[in-house]
Amino acid sequence: MSVQRKVIVVGSGVAGMAFAHRLSALTRGQQVEIQLLSKAGPQASNSNAAQGGVAAVIHPADSWEKHRDDTLRVGDGRCDPAVVERVVKEGAASIEELLAKGARFDLDGDGRLNAAREGGHSAARVVHRGDRTGAELVRVLYEQVKRDPRIKVEETLMALDLLTEEGPQGRRCTGIRTMDVRTGAITEHHAHVTVLATGGSGRIYRHTTNPAGATGAGVAMAIRAGVPLRDMAFVQFHPTALYEPGKADTFLISEAVRGAGAVLLMPDGSRLMDGRHPMADLAPRNIVARAIHAVMRETGVDHVRLDATRIGEARFAREFPMILDHCWSIGLDPMKEPIPVMPAAHYLCGGIATDADGRTGLDGLIALGECAGSGLHGADRLASNSLLEALVIPRYAAAAVAGDRHGDPLPSDAVTGRIMLMDAEAATTAATSRMRDCMTANVGIVRENEGLRTAARELEEVRNTADVQWQAGERSLALMELRDMVLVARAICQQAMQEPANTGAHFNVDNERRGVKPRVATLVDGATA
Repeated sequence: MSVQRKVIVVGSGVAGMAFAHRLSALTRGQQVEIQLLSKAGPQASNSNAAQGGVAAVIHPADSWEKHRDDTLRVGDGRCDPAVVERVVKEGAASIEELLAKGARFDLDGDGRLNAAREGGHSAARVVHRGDRTGAELVRVLYEQVKRDPRIKVEETLMALDLLTEEGPQGRRCTGIRTMDVRTGAITEHHAHVTVLATGGSGRIYRHTTNPAGATGAGVAMAIRAGVPLRDMAFVQFHPTALYEPGKADTFLISEAVRGAGAVLLMPDGSRLMDGRHPMADLAPRNIVARAIHAVMRETGVDHVRLDATRIGEARFAREFPMILDHCWSIGLDPMKEPIPVMPAAHYLCGGIATDADGRTGLDGLIALGECAGSGLHGADRLASNSLLEALVIPRYAAAAVAGDRHGDPLPSDAVTGRIMLMDAEAATTAATSRMRDCMTANVGIVRENEGLRTAARELEEVRNTADVQWQAGERSLALMELRDMVLVARAICQQAMQEPANTGAHFNVDNERRGVKPRVATLVDGATA
């Protein structure tokens, strides 16, 4: 039996590492054990793939109040104003802290931080490292975590379920059950505090900018444990994913490209966003994504074009080297010809409902980053606010955990079984494909009531198929991920059915026809999602 306080962090993106690093610093001299668990290293995280940057007020002409107002406007009435204010106020301090840790951001000709402008922002306030800002943050934080002897990092453990128990004060989270993806060993890890920082769930859609691990594991575990969710209807589609025929994985063309002057084109070469929004190509993402979707449906094309030639070759090569390399690798030169683009699933604006310190509705459980619904993003995320959130809220969560120094003895971690992993069976592969097609067609950029009802039926059938495969003895990683993904997909579909008005990233054509006014509704019970 252990008598020290133990904290488990699930997920090795920016939010998880920022929390672990801060908690270690705040608890020096205390008996605290910190475990950072993930099924792959941080290079496989959504954070690492983030191109844009960190939204932060660094120029005197800008202000945190303007940043707040932009966030609230894009969030379309569904943000938590107190959370928004807390996060945006700390943008500059977060950048300074990263610089002190060795982060390298782009500078202007005078040696000052260079800030780009992205969609929804009224000013240039996105601090970046070329088009690989997420990778730079991951590099800096991973160096801090790996050399901290108080943080134990394990990178082959797939989280399966939360451990819970009833106590004198009610039900609480007591740890996590994992499976080693190399050996199949099932282990129960006990902790005084469990932190979910498991990232996004974009893989539930046919086309997504998210990496392979974005299967919604944290939200799915919360659903199974009956933890309340928030704002699940609001899935942000990035307007400009690179169109590559036959590829499910899509490469992101950063919004900063439009911020630098690129414009979207209609099939006839005219400007796509003219007359559609006062901010034109830099309108909020839901506006631009729906505009592209409408053009694709009306004209029958499978992509539109993004003209970046006006940026200039030298600037494009300097600011977007990763995009340039990828385009060149497929025989496309974005400095000389328009880029074929289409919308793709990008970010879950809601998630596990939390307060401003990351606390959830289950005692002992914290959620951070994209799997959490903190109230910062509301109905549509303001560009590059996610990396800022992943730096700021973990700081407060760590302070809250560090302030509680009492912990009951814990059982030792124990291997409770072993799964013999196998290749996915055809039924699992077909069910996963069916789920993705269903979500893309019915719970995507544009929705309608009949389509949502169809999706609800099909997703229930997919869930039943997965259960049958599990009961029949299939034990593949693909099936485990499908069981998580379909739960998250059902939660998104169900809350979308409950939204009576078009708000942010949720757009139902039947609501549009009826002219329904927006309402404020945030929570959905995880036990029934």
